[in-house]
Amino acid sequence: MYKLDCTALACPMPVIKLKQALHHQQDENAFIVLLKDKGGLRDIPAFCQQQKLHCELLAQAPVIEFLVCRKKESLCR
Repeated sequence: MYKLDCTALACPMPVIKLKQALHHQQDENAFIVLLKDKGGLRDIPAFCQQQKLHCELLAQAPVIEFLVCRKKESLCR
């Protein structure tokens, strides 16, 4: 599982960083994305839907945390 800390970034940078991580971490199936910008609550799921990725909101406070997986049927944890 690859952890992507985007807490210091404002949208759309977390989406860009996730896109880069998906490209550079080809062997990883699951990604934890951490962010503070509330725009990510909309942007990360929208990007995942567009890319056909599984996206699950794990936490909203104090840090927004998403679990993103390449395959919906995979066990991401």
